[in-house]
Amino acid sequence: MRSLLALLIALALPGAAGAQILFSPEPVAACLETARTAGDRAACIGRAAEACRAAIRGATEVDAATCLNGETEWWLLRLEEAHARMKTRAALLDVEHARSISQGAPKLTDDLALFQAAWRDWSERRCFFEAMLLRGRPDRMVKASDCMLRVTAEQALLLDEAAERR
Repeated sequence: MRSLLALLIALALPGAAGAQILFSPEPVAACLETARTAGDRAACIGRAAEACRAAIRGATEVDAATCLNGETEWWLLRLEEAHARMKTRAALLDVEHARSISQGAPKLTDDLALFQAAWRDWSERRCFFEAMLLRGRPDRMVKASDCMLRVTAEQALLLDEAAERR
């Protein structure tokens, strides 16, 4: 997934050279602090990117994509943290269910690794597909960037919730 995000950032940078983009994760972070339900947390996705775009007078598609990519990078960090916490929880659950694992049941740590690898592949392909639907249009980069933001944030929230579940 980093390859698609790197491509999107590289595409956005040449056009954004004249504009100063000041991305801040504060709007999404503040929203998440007060969110109580999964729906509330999902509603926070994109708030920082939108605030970034709104702060740019006459924002172009490149500016919008750059703002979206900034929030995606923030969610990637949250995703890495949530994945690490989930790996710890999975290892503890594997110990708890060692008997059934010794009898052939799958390990949650193995399933988590497979799940995350499959998600990376799926998310990148999905966002490439969405961009290709707009081939030749200037907003294709925005669509791909928005897709990466949404799927990354949703995965971070899913793993975060799973890591905290008791």
